Amino acid sequence: MKLIRGICNLKKINSNSAVSIGNFDGIHLGHQKLLSNLYEIGKKNNIPTIVILFEPQPLEFLNTQNPPKRITTLQNKIKYIQLWKIDIILCIKFNEYFSSLSAEKFIKNVLIKKLNIKFIIIGDDFRFGSKRNGNISLLKKIGYQYNFKVIEISALLYKNIIKISSTNIRKCLLENKIELVRKLLGRPFSILGRVIHGNKIGRKLGYPTANILLHKNIPINNGVYAVKVSCFLNKDFIGICNIGIKPSYFHSKKNRLLEVYLFNFNIDLYEKKIEVFLYKKIRDECFFSSIEKLKEQISKDVKIVKKYFNINYN
Repeated sequence: MKLIRGICNLKKINSNSAVSIGNFDGIHLGHQKLLSNLYEIGKKNNIPTIVILFEPQPLEFLNTQNPPKRITTLQNKIKYIQLWKIDIILCIKFNEYFSSLSAEKFIKNVLIKKLNIKFIIIGDDFRFGSKRNGNISLLKKIGYQYNFKVIEISALLYKNIIKISSTNIRKCLLENKIELVRKLLGRPFSILGRVIHGNKIGRKLGYPTANILLHKNIPINNGVYAVKVSCFLNKDFIGICNIGIKPSYFHSKKNRLLEVYLFNFNIDLYEKKIEVFLYKKIRDECFFSSIEKLKEQISKDVKIVKKYFNINYN
């Protein structure tokens, strides 16, 4: 797979191509259906497949005061798109110029002139261009003129009730419906980050943690979670994590941290990238008046997590 950052770095695609466009925030089951169709069309027609992303996401640029919380970082988004064997990811910088670009100019200047599209595969609610004036009808109209086909993918419903969408997944995360989120994503919600040095308090308590500094716009509530962690060993480890500002008797920080304690694990993870998969929320983050009460609560939390994962080692 090739990652191209910016239209300026994109050379004209000489062959026809199959293209999909969107935020792909979360790479949920609906996105996966779209990517699967894109892959199959590319394979059937022996043409390159291209996914177009925007960074920042359009609503993050247009609504800086209250942008939607992001389910997946760009890095994690690219990681999951790669699983579908897409040939090219084109990451376009969304800025003042691009936000004012009309839908017709985007189709003609980018999709047709640069990407030479033969197929475009999009969701049924797809809107684009200045003031979101571009839609499926416009694509089909121009597609008829320039000989490319528009393939519309209908939204998926969970149990024929809940629309599988990034908006609904954010809502579920903030309502602590972690297990429902897993069903909408097709995998557990995860946080990818690099392990930083902490103040080693967990080690003193007998529960050494790997710490990740969280970006401020992540849609997850503070609290304690049952987790699995994937790291450089290509193996999943079970553990427990706390997300929050550590409002304990000895410490309080403004920056949100994810602190994860892994069971039966003693390998140095500093500076390593790990992905933490959240399975269930155990409790809210809370204040402890003494080290004894904190240790007692951690012990209870660990037992709950081990029971959840049906494990019995110490």
